[in-house]
Amino acid sequence: MVIRAVLLPVRLAVGLTRLGVRTGYAAGRLSVGTSYRVGRRVGWSRLAALGVGVVIGLLVAPTSGAELRERLGRLAAERRRPVSDDAVAERVRYELSHSPRTWHLPQPEVQVAAGVAVLTGTVPHEEGRTDIERTVAAVPGVARVDNRLVVAPRDGAGRSS
Repeated sequence: MVIRAVLLPVRLAVGLTRLGVRTGYAAGRLSVGTSYRVGRRVGWSRLAALGVGVVIGLLVAPTSGAELRERLGRLAAERRRPVSDDAVAERVRYELSHSPRTWHLPQPEVQVAAGVAVLTGTVPHEEGRTDIERTVAAVPGVARVDNRLVVAPRDGAGRSS
């Protein structure tokens, strides 16, 4: 059963190839006038099928083209509209708390002014500092990151005996 399922596409391809060769041979034996008429009929039937498809698409479409263009224009205008600094700061906080690289780290203070995100606070290691900076830089609306995060010394690392 498995062998038949595996060989089915091969058998279909070989069968279609044979059919194509036979059809081409038969068409070659026809007169020029007959081949021309068949070619025109096939061409017109394809054009008719395209027309029927367009008509069905227009009948099934949920809105008209003018309504769709208007809605797309409104969406584009909303994307171009400047976003407030508070909204960008909130989006940054959300991304930091939900990103797989930063959710487990201490969350920094975030302030945004004119697209510049200022991060303050402490992080346990340099890698965490870098991950937070990358995550914030990827948030839409942040033009630049001012990273003022301080790497907190590990337990016992700063003590001398």
